[in-house]
Amino acid sequence: MTHSMTLSICQFPISFLDWKKNSQKALLYIRAAKASGSNLILFPEMSLTGISHITSEMGDSHEKNLKFFQQTAMDHSIAIGFGWARPAGEKLENHYTVVNPQGEILSDYVKLHPFTFGGEDLCFVKGKDFKCFSYHGFTICTFICYDMRFPEIFQAASRTADLIIVAANWPEKRSSHWKVLSQARAIENQVYLAACNCVGTINSLSYSGDSALYSPDGIKLGSLSHTDGLITCTIANNVSSIRKDFPVKNDRLTDYYKKIL
Repeated sequence: MTHSMTLSICQFPISFLDWKKNSQKALLYIRAAKASGSNLILFPEMSLTGISHITSEMGDSHEKNLKFFQQTAMDHSIAIGFGWARPAGEKLENHYTVVNPQGEILSDYVKLHPFTFGGEDLCFVKGKDFKCFSYHGFTICTFICYDMRFPEIFQAASRTADLIIVAANWPEKRSSHWKVLSQARAIENQVYLAACNCVGTINSLSYSGDSALYSPDGIKLGSLSHTDGLITCTIANNVSSIRKDFPVKNDRLTDYYKKIL
């Protein structure tokens, strides 16, 4: 039996540090996704605040974001993926969390690669690991933004993952990288790749969005650029058959790669 899932990727302009306004927007998109039959809706990195170096403003020591999305997931019977920041000493952890329709945490990932070029390492600690989780017949893994540039973790995740989610605040000036890397990660790992970005001007940076869903052979199933909205697609979990028909992973020389790295 081939499992299927309806997935919505939400691309929207995050009002910088305006939690109330952003949470109201998120609720509207969640309702729209549920009305379209979605089983899972995904929001960008730092979904309700945007990202910055203002750690005192962004740190969520009371898990306000988590509680909001847990309750909303239960109210609307839909799984939700969202980004937020948790205090970690004098710095923060950059989280991406997925909760199921019962409000239970399916996954809670901390970004492995802070964007040092932009100074994130001064404000955010590194994550220590990633985990895959199961939902609606898919094995799913999550990464965040700058992680996209490190293909090794995608190869590791795709040993079991059928769908990889990358949530981001990826600026427009490097949007060509975002689009190429998103498609490449889908192709080289033979997975569905959900690339979820924000859009608009946030804290003086411009974002074009370019959120998209790619199939395991790199076909773009849906995308949005320079506008807010939802990408909603129903996908069948045919990953194992695609890999069987074109068994690229069988030819990987993992032990050799470890040696040269």
